[in-house]
Amino acid sequence: MKFMPVGIRLAGKPVLVVGGGAVGVRKIRTLLLCGARVTVVSPQPSRILRRLADAGKIIWKKRAFGPADKIAGRPAVIFACTSSESVNRRLGRLAASAGIWINRADSPNDSDVHVPSVARFGGLTIAIFSGGLGPAFVKYLRKRLERELGSYVASELRLLGNLRRRLKKHIPSANRRKRILTQLLKDGSIERLARRPAREREMSLRSALERWK
Repeated sequence: MKFMPVGIRLAGKPVLVVGGGAVGVRKIRTLLLCGARVTVVSPQPSRILRRLADAGKIIWKKRAFGPADKIAGRPAVIFACTSSESVNRRLGRLAASAGIWINRADSPNDSDVHVPSVARFGGLTIAIFSGGLGPAFVKYLRKRLERELGSYVASELRLLGNLRRRLKKHIPSANRRKRILTQLLKDGSIERLARRPAREREMSLRSALERWK
């Protein structure tokens, strides 16, 4: 089954998480980082959920999702994270009938939404999907990327963004700006500049900008 990798803006939007175990807590933390308004349905005693609820970061309904329960409101996404296949399956049916996307932790094939493993380097986000085929490999690959790419990637991205802004002030032609940036990336100039001390880097940029005018 093929999925389209996309980024979803959830800031300020309601999201329902059913299940407050380890998997549910991971989803909740990610959702809070995205600014979602999270409601959790879980009977499990949890210091983490209690702390988040007391801080006003989540709404915690301390009960199981029962057979007669319906989906209240219209959450943007539902995360079914319980240990009960029957509960997760029922949530899937309710979500489908309401036209709401669902992520089922126990069944990737029955999920509308897959949550990738994410490596972040400053403003750069790399999302890794396996379609549920190899979660352990995805975790390994994320750690490998973080280890091998390191902190320099964030520095390169900041440098590139800085240079783009300055080029716009000096070079009117978008095509020429694109050619310059592409060449700097291809020949390794951005990578080398990012590793220089800040003062040397700034002097090199100013000199290059004078040549490109």
